[in-house]
Amino acid sequence: MATVEITHTRAEGTLLEGSIKGDGVFEIVRKHGFWSSRTLGCLYIRHSRDKEAKRWQIDAAVAELRAAGHEVTVTINEDERRTFAEAEADREERAEDRAGRFAERAGRAVASADARRATADQISKRFEFGQPILVGHHSEGRARRDAARIDSNMRKSFEERDRAGYWASRSGAAENYAKHRKNPGVTLRRLERLRAELRAQERHHAEAVGKGYSSVDRHAREIRDYREEIEYWEAIIEKAKADGVKVWGPDDFAPGDFVLYSSSWYQVARVNPKTLSIAWNLRLAPKQVMSLEDATFDGGRIGTHTADYSQVRARCPEAAMTAFLAEGKVPGTKSARAASDEQPASAVREAQAAEKAGKKKAPKKKADPKVAKRVHVACAIGGREATLTWLNGNSRPHKDFEPVTITAKEGEAFHRAVWSRPLQVEIARALGEHGYECGEDGWVLSRARDGFVRNIQPKLEEAPETPQPEEPVAAVDEQPAPEPAIEEQPAVEPSAGDVDEDQAPGDAPSEEPGEDPAGAEKTGSDLRFLPGNPVPQGSSGVSHSVYPLNPTPHSERPDTMTDTATTTATKAVESAPAKKAPAKVATKKAPAKQAPAKGKVVEPTKVSKRREVVAEQAAETREKTKTVQRSIPTDRIDRDPSQPREEFDQAKLEELAGSMRKLGQLQPISVRYVPATRRYMLIMGERRWRAAQMAGLTEMTALVLHGVEEGARETLAKQVAENVGRADMTAMEEAKSFRRLEKAEYTVDEIAEMCGKSAAYVGWRLDLLRLCEPAQEALGKGHLPVGMAWYVSQLSCDNQLRFLSKYARGAFANDRDAEAFVKAARAEEQRRESQGSFFVLADESTGKSGDVQELIPGAHDVPEEERERITAERSKLTKKIERLSTAGEILAELATADPEELALLLAGTGGGVAAHLHRMEHLRGLTTKVIKNLRDAQAIAAVRAGAIEVNPAAVAS
Repeated sequence: MATVEITHTRAEGTLLEGSIKGDGVFEIVRKHGFWSSRTLGCLYIRHSRDKEAKRWQIDAAVAELRAAGHEVTVTINEDERRTFAEAEADREERAEDRAGRFAERAGRAVASADARRATADQISKRFEFGQPILVGHHSEGRARRDAARIDSNMRKSFEERDRAGYWASRSGAAENYAKHRKNPGVTLRRLERLRAELRAQERHHAEAVGKGYSSVDRHAREIRDYREEIEYWEAIIEKAKADGVKVWGPDDFAPGDFVLYSSSWYQVARVNPKTLSIAWNLRLAPKQVMSLEDATFDGGRIGTHTADYSQVRARCPEAAMTAFLAEGKVPGTKSARAASDEQPASAVREAQAAEKAGKKKAPKKKADPKVAKRVHVACAIGGREATLTWLNGNSRPHKDFEPVTITAKEGEAFHRAVWSRPLQVEIARALGEHGYECGEDGWVLSRARDGFVRNIQPKLEEAPETPQPEEPVAAVDEQPAPEPAIEEQPAVEPSAGDVDEDQAPGDAPSEEPGEDPAGAEKTGSDLRFLPGNPVPQGSSGVSHSVYPLNPTPHSERPDTMTDTATTTATKAVESAPAKKAPAKVATKKAPAKQAPAKGKVVEPTKVSKRREVVAEQAAETREKTKTVQRSIPTDRIDRDPSQPREEFDQAKLEELAGSMRKLGQLQPISVRYVPATRRYMLIMGERRWRAAQMAGLTEMTALVLHGVEEGARETLAKQVAENVGRADMTAMEEAKSFRRLEKAEYTVDEIAEMCGKSAAYVGWRLDLLRLCEPAQEALGKGHLPVGMAWYVSQLSCDNQLRFLSKYARGAFANDRDAEAFVKAARAEEQRRESQGSFFVLADESTGKSGDVQELIPGAHDVPEEERERITAERSKLTKKIERLSTAGEILAELATADPEELALLLAGTGGGVAAHLHRMEHLRGLTTKVIKNLRDAQAIAAVRAGAIEVNPAAVAS
């Protein structure tokens, strides 16, 4: 049996010494967390350094060792420790060692993978590519062995590559250990956690001291360790601040500021000690800038989300953000930092405090303790009983009200819990008996999750009608003037939902009252708000939310429902028979009521006012719902003849049709409804519509726009903006689209802004419309580059045709020569126009060999003296150019020389090789300029040599 010793210190951890291989100790203590270490030369417990001894593991191992007959000595010293700074430095040093070891392993794995791959490649060189194994041949056995060796080496090469990637990632993680540990954001979150744990240990220590527990010393040591670690990390944060790292805190923000959090700007609702409460609306996320207004729901409730200070990237004051948004910009970190420096949070808070101090505080209303504030309803889904409990202002049961038990009728159950219609009726009845009614908010889950809670309020007592004093009537012989009758107002036009879903637009019978003769498009979703089927408050059977998984509560639904209910109530009042007022007994003589004079405006009655309000609300509702999304038959959609795109790639249409056959339509098209034809006209999505027809789709999802007139400016702008910039839209289609927008009274700057282009780009495209028909056709087919087409458009129509002829015959070496020719032709046109004449480019047959035009281009208008000067200068220039042949020979010699020989020969010269290289660079720049000048000269000579001058005055004479 062995004699072993288990020791624990915070500096070394838990170690087991005295054991040798084969004595059975390791097999016993292994299940209690002991591991073997070659470096330490003993057994140890992992992660036991700098920590309290894990006595439960040590005691369990000691008990089993002694039961097996081993002699065990245990020594635990919790006071022998190292500081946290020493421990952290040791951890960083070991991380560096790990990074080096892992990098070496990754390198060995890469070398092994390369060797395996090289072996496989070497073996494969014995075979010709694609050569099969010759079955029955003497080489069959060797070929099969080689194939197996190639497969084995390639597989091992891939495995070694995977191992190399694994060890490389481990090495990178170890290298970044210290950087990650000292990251300011991570350190701030760590400090928050450590401070919370320190407070917990302090509470445990106080409790242990008060009750005399034996864990007092352990808690004291933990408190000492936490304080030391907190002090170390606080020093790291201070060092980061000194290095210029911004550490955000509550003093850096004021309510209303905008904070850059998770790559978006959010407005701050509240500034808390540890976090910021920022505006949050899930339906609008992700949004570049989300304000408190975006997060405000019906009833004034503001949705918020918490943002940790350690994850904040920048701050922007509210006034600066408003200015940025007014310019259509979203600030970056640099501009936001500048705005924050100009308007610090302290100044914003002072201004807010001064504004708040200037406002008079409204006196607080004391709540009556006898009045119930809320009700709590406990009811299971599908249950037959519900318990209603009255709550006070502290959400506790009210002592003056007894709970009410509500039982469902025989054969019924509350299938939807508190939202069941029968239960809501009973709740309303129970509240009414005590003089209460439900508040404006809805039902919410209680904190204990044992029911639902809702605010209640006392019913407002209706003020009794004050009896009107009886007016004296006239004498018996005087007849009172009749009161003005209320004119019967026409019935309110029905909304789009008054027509059945299956009925075609405009098919309603004409004899029905309230018919819409225009035949406006109706949707099935509008049937939910028919006047004959008002939606009761609190019913969730109909949701007006665009998010099917998140139904909108009744308090957050649009005003459409309220308007419909008001309309229904109004119709009910109108249809009720009028009661005849009893005759009044005359008591005194008084002048009879005068009938209104002709031409005098009669003040509208309450009923007529209500009708006008309902009509206005119905018109607003129709305006809001004029755009709907629905499925419409593909054969009822027509192409807009004014669409910007005219040509479609058939191959790409086939690809899109194949995708739509498999996946269906992924993005809706946009159409407008045409009441006259009861069909739909495309606005956007013609390519998808064509592909859907090819794919055989019978229906398409579309955004249907009602009330959009044919040729509307906004519709045209949408069509052009959607198509411009697509790869398959030709330059001529863009040019025609821009011209249509110009005719629609849009300026070039407005067109550029709508389409996301520059004003110069739009102007270049518009200039292409000056091309003649053949040139436009060549540009559309891609035979003429767009860049060159703009230069061609500056020429006259005749010269455009002659240039296209030369370009099609290949008269130019490259596009640069052709472009230079066009520029020269335009310059010649302008020159001739300034002289009162014009010219056209001649055909290839014009001009004979040896003609004067070949000697001196444009010689027909050159005086004799100028001709002699040109001849003399030509002779001088040609002699200079001929001398360049010597330079060409020198350059050819240098081009074929050995670089090592050049280095030996030129190294000892003045300036060395660098000076000669600089000289050659200078010559290269000059040569480039000379080539450009000669190309332009060649174009000018070609234009003038192949031109025919036309003098209008001479022609006229």
